[in-house]
Amino acid sequence: MQKQSMAFFDREKAGVLVARMTADIESMAELVQWGLMQFLSAFLLLFFAFFLLMSLSWQLTLISLLVFPFLIVASIKFQRDANKAYLEVRDKVGANLSALQEGITGVRVIQAYAREDEQIRRFEESNRALYRSHIHSVKVSTWYFGLIEFAGIGSSALIVGFGGLLVHNGSVSLGTVVAFVLLLASLFDPVQQLSQLYNTLQSSAASLHKLFAIIDAVPDVDESPNPISLPSVGDVVVDNITFSYAGAVQPALENVSLTLTAGTRLALVGPTGAGKSTLAKLMARLYDAQSGTVSFGGVDLRRASMDDLRDRIVVIPQEGFLFDGTIRDNLRIAKPDATEDELLIALDKIGLRERFEALPEGLDTEVRERGSRLSAGERQLVALSRAALIDPAVLVLDEATSNLDPGTEMLVEAALEKLMVNRSVIVVAHRLSTVQRADKIAVVADAHITEIGTHGELIALNGHYALLAATWNKTQPH
Repeated sequence: MQKQSMAFFDREKAGVLVARMTADIESMAELVQWGLMQFLSAFLLLFFAFFLLMSLSWQLTLISLLVFPFLIVASIKFQRDANKAYLEVRDKVGANLSALQEGITGVRVIQAYAREDEQIRRFEESNRALYRSHIHSVKVSTWYFGLIEFAGIGSSALIVGFGGLLVHNGSVSLGTVVAFVLLLASLFDPVQQLSQLYNTLQSSAASLHKLFAIIDAVPDVDESPNPISLPSVGDVVVDNITFSYAGAVQPALENVSLTLTAGTRLALVGPTGAGKSTLAKLMARLYDAQSGTVSFGGVDLRRASMDDLRDRIVVIPQEGFLFDGTIRDNLRIAKPDATEDELLIALDKIGLRERFEALPEGLDTEVRERGSRLSAGERQLVALSRAALIDPAVLVLDEATSNLDPGTEMLVEAALEKLMVNRSVIVVAHRLSTVQRADKIAVVADAHITEIGTHGELIALNGHYALLAATWNKTQPH
């Protein structure tokens, strides 16, 4: 799952994936833990019971088997109905866990707007749908198990009736019929056990079907069978790419070409939804374009090794995500084998060593889940430090300071400026101050690059960029 591309996680809900890796695997484990042993014991008991009954009277044995054609037909219907029912259960389990996960993750927003009752209603609705799917699966199983029980009773009745005729004719003794009726339970007990096992098998098969949907998913962004090493530095060249998101009617980008010279800064600007972030992600190969190429140092990124790619091009999102653990642990996410000296050198390069060492426990400070113990600015500083530890050739920034207060923003901006020295930088810009520091500005609008040049050149064109700059100037405090 970790090898899947961003497109996979765009399609799948986190709660559903958690359900696949927990509830679905638990369902399969139930079959493996006791199902196989139960199958073996039931099968052996069925075989020996049949052999013993045949040795007592082959006529009575054949009579007892008259109910089995009905059981075979019922089993085929049960297999079809149970498969649909258990697939629905697995879907509802995923939806229920997704609703629960969303409610826990978004609890701050929920409480901020007093939406607790609405969230409870949504979870109850999801829970009720799961309950109904379970009830449906139980109903499907109930009639089948009842039929198996009835078949055993019916078979015993047939043996008593026909056995009486055979005793009357002198073909078998009364003791044989009595023994046969008593032993018949040993024939149908394992049949009932196998039917229950069959029910478990259907549930596990539904889980396996859902798991295989993940296991068989081919990553949209995968490493070439014969990967090529990337040079340490180079130009990033976008050559006539077209890209559409899954299910979209219109392409997000169409016939886009662009060159980022090594060591320069490129700002991507444009209206919301124009394709700025999409272009930045394609340049970092978080997605692959349907046509056209993106290359670094003359090497098509689709042919590059993933290790080299992630070492050369690093993406820093708007909000730095931290894992449960210490600051040191989170820094080593970028480079697990980094030594203590390498960590400190990376922090010194961007002027953050003193900032982190000033914390009560220094780099050993526990950040807790999602970094909740640190402020938004401190989380972003950890994200910048990760990038400094890798020392990439290209930085891709989705306006890393847009969600910070002015005081923290200045600190992050200072660290960011040091991090950008002697590197190629692609920034999705939302502020005029960020754009003006770029060596080149590309305006993305209607899935195309409509203008490209410096700040002064684009102002002189009096086009899309000039209008954006005028809008930005109006929103700035005077």
